[in-house]
Amino acid sequence: MASPRRIGFVGTELAPLTPSAGGLERLVTGWAAGLDGYDSVLVSRFDDGSQATYHSRLPLAQVVESCDVVVINNRPEWTHQIDKPTVLILHNTVEAWTPTTGEPRPLALGSASIPGQVTVATVSLFLAHHAKQHLGLTSLPRVLPPFVDPAFLCGPPWNGSDQRLLFPNRLLVKKGVEETIAAVERLAHPRSMTVFLANFSPWTEPTPEHRALVARIEASSRCTLAPRIDSSTKLATRMAAASAILAPSTRPEGLGLVPLESLALGVPTIISGLGGLRELAPYGATITEPTDANSFAAAVETVLSAPPAIDHQGIRRDFSVAHSLAILAELIDDVIQR
Repeated sequence: MASPRRIGFVGTELAPLTPSAGGLERLVTGWAAGLDGYDSVLVSRFDDGSQATYHSRLPLAQVVESCDVVVINNRPEWTHQIDKPTVLILHNTVEAWTPTTGEPRPLALGSASIPGQVTVATVSLFLAHHAKQHLGLTSLPRVLPPFVDPAFLCGPPWNGSDQRLLFPNRLLVKKGVEETIAAVERLAHPRSMTVFLANFSPWTEPTPEHRALVARIEASSRCTLAPRIDSSTKLATRMAAASAILAPSTRPEGLGLVPLESLALGVPTIISGLGGLRELAPYGATITEPTDANSFAAAVETVLSAPPAIDHQGIRRDFSVAHSLAILAELIDDVIQR
């Protein structure tokens, strides 16, 4: 009997390849663990001591030498370092495609930026058009929908028992923390108190940016800071108890896992609609302009007074683990047969 093909899943070097590191890392580890019929291996140069991940400072070509197919995430430049069938999965826009922990910088990519043996996939239709433009592709990449953590797919239904707004996203300027504070300070609704989770993922310690945002949260009489919730099950319970979820990113998202999770629970969810986030509107997400504090506040008031219908069953269908893995398997089979 022939040995199963070996698939190497390559991390970004931004964070360790563990489910708790961040949304991208949870997807990568979940794909690797759930892909049937293959021998999957996690590859990372970020040594976190995990026995499940292969760590090496050798050139990438040597690290994946034993793999039949390589799955690279968010790093188009790395496709030139190997000579194997490769699936490049893009989770974010071009600013996130460089392997740096410093200030993101755009890549100078042209029409020859992707080798012929590489299949490109993106997590949203918006990102497919974005990748086609920035990578000079001749056709749109296939959309590989991310999967929602089963804790949210099978989590408790929305009940709003906590009667407070919840901001469960990372404490980053681009996630709309300051815009959220400005909006909730304008609310007259009695349930307008907002809880921010101290979520520094994928970093383990607060950065100067995090500290500045924490100080801004603590200075507001309408906001409070709560500890980060590491358990997906506990986070699902906490989100289901919120009166609404706020995820008003001020920069385009590839898609947005936090609003996906809240919509899967049926929780009213307010987003900015930038990038792939807009693709969540058909499921019932409420779109607002976060930089207009009055409009943002009005959207929150409307959602609290008349919660919209959420198509949580549609989210659970279109972003299930099985659906995501089925498309990934098709992408791998296609690149093998090319």
